Amino acid sequence: MIKLKIKKARREFNINPDLLLITGDGWSAIEDIKGFNEYELDYDIMAIGRSINLHNGHPVDHWANVDADCSVNWAENLPKVARDGNMPIRHTLGDCRGFDVDWDIDGEIPWDISEIMWHGSTALFAVLAAFTMGYQKLVLAGVPLDSKGHWYWDENTQPQYPDPPWSYQTYQAWFEFAETPEAKQVRSMSGYTRTLLGEPTQKWLSRA
Repeated sequence: MIKLKIKKARREFNINPDLLLITGDGWSAIEDIKGFNEYELDYDIMAIGRSINLHNGHPVDHWANVDADCSVNWAENLPKVARDGNMPIRHTLGDCRGFDVDWDIDGEIPWDISEIMWHGSTALFAVLAAFTMGYQKLVLAGVPLDSKGHWYWDENTQPQYPDPPWSYQTYQAWFEFAETPEAKQVRSMSGYTRTLLGEPTQKWLSRA
């Protein structure tokens, strides 16, 4: 399994190690977050992309995007929704302006880094970074890993083709992760990732 290590951290951060909610921009995000909140738990949040706007006053502790070169302006202008009144801790792969924590792949890279930085989606990056930071259990919301679109699209903005166009390498990376011991500590609220990893239950969430 690919593992990550912190290359450089420009801000200090504390975590609630018991539970992290990772939210993505898949079509299911709004209902997934609503369903997860019915458990009434204490948890940290790592948001991906626009899902930072879906948490209705709950602090967002982290924000992640592996496409750093395409999201510098975005990262530099996030809403100040962290617990301390600042922006969330911003995570990416490699060294890029606008981010607080630069991550690197720990060990041999099994693909040509000159062609692509990462396989597996920002959500898988967030999962691996979360384990390195010390989180014990992770729940995915809005990460269906399908091509049915994003929660912020409507009939006027929905394209006429499947999107996002996930590659087979992305699915392969998730399949490989699902075979690891760490995968037992991850659940998903919807989509293929729920099929692959299982959904969170009260019993699983309450188990130490």
